[in-house]
Amino acid sequence: MTELQKRILVAVIFIPILLAVLYLGGAYLVVTFALIVIFGSAEYIAMLRKASFFVSWYWIAIIFGTFVTLSFLPGWELITAWIIFFLLSLEALLKWNEQKSIPQAALELFGSFYIGVIPALCLRLGLNYRNPNMLLWLVISIWITDSAAYFTGMKWGRHRGIFPVSPKKSVEGFFAGIIAPFIILIILYSTGIITNILCLILIAVAAGIFGQLGDLVESMIKRFCGVKDSSKLIPGHGGILDRFDSILLAGSFLYCSLIILQ
Repeated sequence: MTELQKRILVAVIFIPILLAVLYLGGAYLVVTFALIVIFGSAEYIAMLRKASFFVSWYWIAIIFGTFVTLSFLPGWELITAWIIFFLLSLEALLKWNEQKSIPQAALELFGSFYIGVIPALCLRLGLNYRNPNMLLWLVISIWITDSAAYFTGMKWGRHRGIFPVSPKKSVEGFFAGIIAPFIILIILYSTGIITNILCLILIAVAAGIFGQLGDLVESMIKRFCGVKDSSKLIPGHGGILDRFDSILLAGSFLYCSLIILQ
């Protein structure tokens, strides 16, 4: 079976499952994000180890604890931040290495935020903003964004290298990805499926801009670690972080925007 056939088969199986989870919400959504955090943490640590930063596997538990705390214990954010800082400092003191201790602590802090804090914000979005179902429409918009950016870049992309971390990404594809969700959401508004203009604008900005930036952030991590995919967990698609990178940054931006506007 070719890589393309694997990609298509996995997509046919898992896209309906993911849409069902997003639509149903509740415990289904909690379990899904919990799995993303657990497997994503393992992928992140494995990538860092390939870059010769031997992060201990117990950081999976620390990152998962951060996710759980921020998802279900509002008001504990500063306490959680202090605990993570204390653990980072203690580990650096006990395993001091002049060349690597501080960079490794920074990478562990980045991972705690990227795979612990940001998924918690996305889960809050999915649990608290059900009418309209913001997370569901965001994910659909991100898929449209990715498709528009990819096919536009393939056919009309002439100006590449807009982001050094991803030399193949073109200016044409990037702007097509920004415009595409606005067009789709205008159609949704005109048909009465979603009537809140502000929500539509925020979803379009989140998907078109922050969704694409989320993909670039993960590309930056992979280039730093010298790997092509975050893992081989999903046949033809790479790892968990490869599939959910756009959703993480876009979803967290959307949640923060809604909180600020409220």
